[in-house]
Amino acid sequence: MTSSVRLAFLATLLLLLPLEAQIQQANSANVNQNVGQQDTGTLFTGTGTNLYYGVNLVPFGPEVGDQEVNPGLLTAGQTIDLHMYFPFYGGLYNYSTLSVNGYIGFATVLDQGPTLNVGPDMTDWPRHEDPAMIAPYLCKQQIPQNLNPGMRSGVFYRLMMRQSLFGRQTGSNMNMGQATYQSSFFGQSASKACPGTPDSYVRCDSQADYFLEEMQRWLIEGVAGAAAFRADAALVVTWYNTASAISGRSDIDSGQLATYQAIWLTDRTARLSYVILNYDRLGFDAADFRQNSRSGRCQALFNGGNHTGLVPVDPTQDFKNTPKVLAQRSGVPQMVRGRYMFRVDDVVRPAGCSNKTGGTYPMLIYPNIVNMLGEMTVDVNAICLDKSQTYILMIEQRQTATCTVLTSAIARCNLPKIFDWGTKTVYFQPQSGGANDEKAFVGYIYFVPPTLDPMRLDIGNVYDWFKNPLPYTTMPLVWYPRNFTNPEMTQHMDQVRMNDDTLYSTQLGLYVIAYREYKDDTIKKFRPEHRVICRLATYSNRNTYEYRWKPQEERINLYQVEQWYMNDWERQNDLYHYRFGYLKLAPLKTNQEQNPQQLLSGLVSSPISLHFLWTSNNPQFATTTYSQQDESARTEYVKKKSLEMCHDWYDEDGAQWNFIRDTETNSSCPCIERQAIADIGRFMPHPRCSQAFRDITCTTSIGSRNCYMSSQNVMTTYAGDGRQYNENLARFPTHYGQVCCYDDQGHLMQTSYQPVIKVTPEVPYNPGFPMRAYEFGTAPYMGQYEVPGLSAFHNDYMPYFLCCKFADFRCQMFYWRRPSSGCQEYQPPAYGEVMGAGTFNTIDNDKFIFNEPGVYNGLYIPHTLSTPEVKVQIRMERYPNRRVDFSLLGRYMAQQDLVQPTNATVVTGVVLEATGTDRVHVVARKDTRRFRYRTSIIVGNILRYFDTMRIQRFKGVMIYVNNVERGQPEIYVVLEEAQIGIRVRESYAIDIDRLSEYQESMGILNIAVSVPPQYGVRPDGDKTREQEIRQRYNLPRVSGVFRPFPDQSSGSYLNTLTLNDVNSETYRQQIINMYRVQGSGEPGSDQNINNQGNNYGMPTENMFTTSRDEDKKFEVFPEAQMKSGPIFKTSPKYETGAYRFYPMTGQVLNQRLQTCRDMQQNTNINMQPLQSQLTGEYGQTQCPDNPSSIIQDCGDSVPCLYDYYNFNAKLLGLNVKNEWNTFTSDRFDASRQYNSCGVINIEYPEYLMKTSSMSSAYLQGDVARFECFQSHWIYGVHEYKCGIVVDRNQRNIIDPRDYRFEWNKGEQPWCRSREKQNFLTWLAIIGGIFGVLVFVILIFLCCWIVKQKKKGEAAERRGYDMASRSSMTGSRGGKKYPIHESEPLNEKRFDADTYRDDDFYPPAREEQYAARNEDLHGLKTSV
Repeated sequence: MTSSVRLAFLATLLLLLPLEAQIQQANSANVNQNVGQQDTGTLFTGTGTNLYYGVNLVPFGPEVGDQEVNPGLLTAGQTIDLHMYFPFYGGLYNYSTLSVNGYIGFATVLDQGPTLNVGPDMTDWPRHEDPAMIAPYLCKQQIPQNLNPGMRSGVFYRLMMRQSLFGRQTGSNMNMGQATYQSSFFGQSASKACPGTPDSYVRCDSQADYFLEEMQRWLIEGVAGAAAFRADAALVVTWYNTASAISGRSDIDSGQLATYQAIWLTDRTARLSYVILNYDRLGFDAADFRQNSRSGRCQALFNGGNHTGLVPVDPTQDFKNTPKVLAQRSGVPQMVRGRYMFRVDDVVRPAGCSNKTGGTYPMLIYPNIVNMLGEMTVDVNAICLDKSQTYILMIEQRQTATCTVLTSAIARCNLPKIFDWGTKTVYFQPQSGGANDEKAFVGYIYFVPPTLDPMRLDIGNVYDWFKNPLPYTTMPLVWYPRNFTNPEMTQHMDQVRMNDDTLYSTQLGLYVIAYREYKDDTIKKFRPEHRVICRLATYSNRNTYEYRWKPQEERINLYQVEQWYMNDWERQNDLYHYRFGYLKLAPLKTNQEQNPQQLLSGLVSSPISLHFLWTSNNPQFATTTYSQQDESARTEYVKKKSLEMCHDWYDEDGAQWNFIRDTETNSSCPCIERQAIADIGRFMPHPRCSQAFRDITCTTSIGSRNCYMSSQNVMTTYAGDGRQYNENLARFPTHYGQVCCYDDQGHLMQTSYQPVIKVTPEVPYNPGFPMRAYEFGTAPYMGQYEVPGLSAFHNDYMPYFLCCKFADFRCQMFYWRRPSSGCQEYQPPAYGEVMGAGTFNTIDNDKFIFNEPGVYNGLYIPHTLSTPEVKVQIRMERYPNRRVDFSLLGRYMAQQDLVQPTNATVVTGVVLEATGTDRVHVVARKDTRRFRYRTSIIVGNILRYFDTMRIQRFKGVMIYVNNVERGQPEIYVVLEEAQIGIRVRESYAIDIDRLSEYQESMGILNIAVSVPPQYGVRPDGDKTREQEIRQRYNLPRVSGVFRPFPDQSSGSYLNTLTLNDVNSETYRQQIINMYRVQGSGEPGSDQNINNQGNNYGMPTENMFTTSRDEDKKFEVFPEAQMKSGPIFKTSPKYETGAYRFYPMTGQVLNQRLQTCRDMQQNTNINMQPLQSQLTGEYGQTQCPDNPSSIIQDCGDSVPCLYDYYNFNAKLLGLNVKNEWNTFTSDRFDASRQYNSCGVINIEYPEYLMKTSSMSSAYLQGDVARFECFQSHWIYGVHEYKCGIVVDRNQRNIIDPRDYRFEWNKGEQPWCRSREKQNFLTWLAIIGGIFGVLVFVILIFLCCWIVKQKKKGEAAERRGYDMASRSSMTGSRGGKKYPIHESEPLNEKRFDADTYRDDDFYPPAREEQYAARNEDLHGLKTSV
């Protein structure tokens, strides 16, 4: 009776199946409703709330549009077209191979033996295949052929794509938020498929849009940062009721079957990619029978292929014991069992949560680039969370962050302020600490300054905020609403879901935070202060569907303040102590008014000027309308206050240490731009003013073609008493920085000339100036001058705007405090490069071509008291023969023959470190992996990305990327303390997108090295006094492949590169024995162990395959494998025997080129069949395709001849020719010693101009002429020439060491207006005339006085004579002549003044005549 009842029930059930399918199609409200409602104990298909699908599977099968893998291709796999590119593990794939063996593959899988082996540790690639694959359950399986009538089995697949990919509006015919899934796709013909996709497994209708939306909701629930991902396509593959490869009917009947699913999602740009794995049930552990798991063990993994790396789905001990545990556990326990999520686009990162306790498990943190100001939140995927416990995020060397459990897979942690720039290792653990075993979860967060934060608040054009008047009364404000959640709802996440739109409904306040560095009397120090001064506006965070990925755009009313947090007195006084500030958008708090200085987590903007707030509280500007007069009044008020603040800054800065002595002495600017380009270790392109980097938003130096700044804090040394001239003291960092700007001629621009050149504000002449606060900050990034970006704005940038932009006629005051460098103390670096196929120009100017595979010590500098230890290693590999046709694989060619090496080696990787720094690897990516990134930058075993931040700072290392060309092909690495820098260019930084014959770049690295002069390396290569100088100044021995002969002079520094320098045995073995790391060459090349290199302490560690102790915890990260192995790995067949490497010398190269050219151009060769056959074989193996073109295109360029011949690529040959010519020319200019007189200090620049205004006026031989405008006259010495001045001692003997370069002496030029000059001229004329008159009068007076004096003297003498005569008359009875007579011919003239005596009267006129006649006739008179 019981059996008959069972049969009746089964028959009824079978009859209800079609009806149930119709119900399922008509009402799909129950589809996926088990999410978050997992039935207890439900482990198998058909026993949950859905009759057909498991509790965790998406709908599959023919009724939803799936196609089934062809039974004849189940084992080998059926290849399908994806119709767009999907990224996976660094590669891009538009196809996939689906196999019954539980994988989605992208290459042929070697399936011999019981176990499918993949990955670096299990395969012998390239001798055997190592395919890339997504393997939910990799082991040998089968589709049972003899199933009972009630059971189905197969591998199903479909491709879901958005309608918008085909020009249709997404969601135009669907109701989001409701379950409208309809299974009406079955039987669709190819003609009705998506446009351009003839396969019927492709869906691009409303059902596909709905499915992709559902997958996004799943990802948001389980993956940190998935809210930023928008799925546009998905590949769904379902393995339904597969059985073990070795299984019988009894095994199948007993339920030893497996059902699982893989969903691979990507966006339309193929940038992001996620995989969701669903395990419904797993009935076997291996491809064995009778539940035996000793053979053909099943694996769940992601393999990058070609030894790129392997990531297991579950790296726990439970999985090793039994892989079936995947169906019982989950990476998202809050959703359903058996579900795991991964991000797989570039490197596979596990998402969701894990139950791993010991060892190391990488956390997924979003965002992992965080503003150092803190007060932000990050989402963390780590351990599977329990809401009853408290979890913390421990930050290396900093305080912990409190975390809130959002779901069982995601925790949200509130970060404090972390004043640091660089990577901090973080650990995620329960609060109970040592009471638990969860110590495995390790991650990293990169803290950045606010000026470089890629997630900063978008406030429009930042430079509009620094204009007076502001160009607009409102400014834009843009943010993504999904970055904010309701702070009240986050405390009750057990009641809401992550994809609930109400979670993102909140009120946001826009706050102004002012910054200054002030004296804190409590700690007796100056420290930074961040003060919330007001709230400008309040906005509602939009949470509707369209704002999931669409940004919210609002406007900021600049002259309206919603709430002040300063009283009236503070607004009138303290507000002007804050030179600048920034905006922060954060959710409102209920008690915001009681504690306004504490804000919730939010987004901050770039620094802005606060001058728009100066008039917001002023009553004279409190008008309801805005007019032109109001704008002018505001502008004048800002000018007035800026003038006061400029003077305050001038006085404040003048009271501080004169840092110019440090910047000019220890970081003097390069004299010409080519020196700045070559000096990689000390100077770098300015992040906002560089033509080469295509960023010229430099408002403080408009007019300069390129600006460069010191790539580290200015290093200085002890300068006190007791220092000897030959002492080489240790250097220590300051908090200063140097900025050098160059004009279009490559000459330095000078601040002293700015007032005489910049006639109007629009004249493009704004030189660079040194900075008291280095823009990139100073470790430990905590105190005054040390906050990156903010300290620079407070001490340097904002004073420039106050004095030079806002106030009038105060720019010279600023430049008095910030004078530019005159390059008088600059010494050029030693500069070398390796390019192409091993063409070297060393740092001491030796030139040669060296080829030999292996890892070499490129540069080694031992540690001294004054310099750190520096280690640079390069990896050279044999370049593959690109004439190999990959399409022959599997027919005429084996896997090991795909990579056939040539006899030319290229650099494929470089690694460097110094004392106390992180270890940095820059390696080229493998073939077929260079689509998005052409190189990999690995710091401390962690792969770093430079998509949003092209300047990144690590421990003692600065790395920046020129992202003009796609794929980060140009990387700069600077060791800060050592001041040694390298430049890495992949494939000459060619724009591969424009080359139709190349699908990806070539994988060749060019390495340029710059060594500063403190190491004693002469750039000209003269080593005559090398030993003497090294001993006298205690200099280290600099050696390596970039300086292979430090103790001997090769003489090649005086010559150019010739064919005799190509793999010459005179230096080959010396380089190999001295600098190659043991064990890194080809097999058999290290038979004779040579310790010659160890005599000088050369490193023996291979830094590509080893890790430092502090980095070993990250060795489990998949990128650790990317740096270890070669990128052009060959099979052992090509490393021994006739295929092993042998160097080609210049003579052999020349002979083969001549032979091949003769074979190409000699028509008689083809006339003899036997000779034609022999020459054909020779030409195929030894000749390039067009040898005559090589000789013609290359000419006498040896690097071009060598690379063109070996690579058989004209593009590479011509590029190395151009690179070599450019390098030699630039090196000659960069290594010269330029003599500088500095600049002429102009103190009174009114109406003065320089002729020619932009010409160089600081180098030896330069002439500077100054003139006045036509309204003024010039005075002083107005022509100067820079020349050498030799000092002579007292014996007039010239000392050749005692000289200097100076301008000629003279009074400074100055101008006087013509009106004033005319006035003074007329005044001088009038004064002259008046002076002449006065002079004449004075002369007359002098003469009159003299005359009167003489008259007086005459009168006295006459009175004496009269007295004498009177006495003589009285004694003798009279004179010779009577008194009334005179001497003959000397008639005495009548003088009234003479005869004033009352007793004497002159005689009558007649008596006088009578007397005269008497005298004439009576005396003997002689005339």
